[in-house]
Amino acid sequence: MRFHLPELVQDPYPYYKQWLEELPIWRDEETNHWILTRNEDIRAILKNSAEYSSKAMAMSDNSPLPLIADDAPRHTQLRSLVDKAFTVRRLRAIEDMVVTIAHQQVEKIIPGEPVDIVSALNIPLPVAVIAMLMDIPRERTEDFKRWSNALTGALAGADMSKQMAEVMEMGAFFSGLIPERRKNPGDDLISAVVNAELDDGKLNDREIVGFCILLLIAGNETTTNLLGNFLNLLAERPDVYSALSDGPKMIDKGIDEALRFDSPVQYLMRTATIDTELHGQKIVAGDVVQVVMGAANHDPRSYEDPDTYKLDRHKLSHHSFGFGIHFCIGAPLARLEARVAMQALVARFKTVKRASGEDQRTQTQLLRGFNHLWLEFN
Repeated sequence: MRFHLPELVQDPYPYYKQWLEELPIWRDEETNHWILTRNEDIRAILKNSAEYSSKAMAMSDNSPLPLIADDAPRHTQLRSLVDKAFTVRRLRAIEDMVVTIAHQQVEKIIPGEPVDIVSALNIPLPVAVIAMLMDIPRERTEDFKRWSNALTGALAGADMSKQMAEVMEMGAFFSGLIPERRKNPGDDLISAVVNAELDDGKLNDREIVGFCILLLIAGNETTTNLLGNFLNLLAERPDVYSALSDGPKMIDKGIDEALRFDSPVQYLMRTATIDTELHGQKIVAGDVVQVVMGAANHDPRSYEDPDTYKLDRHKLSHHSFGFGIHFCIGAPLARLEARVAMQALVARFKTVKRASGEDQRTQTQLLRGFNHLWLEFN
């Protein structure tokens, strides 16, 4: 049995339902990874970073991404540096700017005409915000998206040789910024990373480039896919779209349930550091364990009627942003951007529905969202 199937890109949830009921753990014949889907199992593994290392998230021994493939204590120091980018105070300071960008993009949408909402809003908004925070040219939106797609594809297990040129181009772009930010630091994220002091000294150039890549990815991919999945749902649920006009609190509830219902990140990988046993299967130190959060979020043991989107669902504790020390660094920013984007949409338009045009899902199982989503707003 295989995990990486084209059918799972389009709609993985029927498969998840079967695995949740019949196969709490199984081995993918293609990758030899253990696949886990139940909520309690996944929470326990993500929480236990000592026995389940993040090394499995490295694309190679020379992975360009520190942090997501690092374990404590190194991870703790690196995380404290990156967390400064997404503090509550910093997000409050940029909220007005996020609102301005969101309204600018929404005002370009013509009522009653088909619009690819991914190109019109879901990509431009987060890219503009992270470009501002990093002080890099917003005009290179297409490059940022192309680079992000290449890297996330490689992380998902795509042929690295096919992605390498894009990843190298992205690395060269950020590498070229280091000397100037070191010489003339500003109040931007790249300057903060370049000049950061850790217990063992400053970061080297390779680590700085890795951080910049991570910030770019965390700052745009999550929001783009969250908005795409949410708006795809709203096209089928006019009652939910109408309810969102009741204010930010309702929008926040809608976003949280959307994160559970159709998660932007579907799975993570961990490497077992000790021999253990789970559901009668022996996991040996060195085995890769793949935790499928998209399935766990539909586990009937944790959620009543899990395959139904419920705006009034209570006590959500989903794992769409991960759990434990590797909880997604971009989560607070993604929530802010999604809330502001939805406020702008419901303030201008009363309804949303599907429109003529060719929708396209992201072409990786790691990230679930849309490359193109055609809608009509009125």
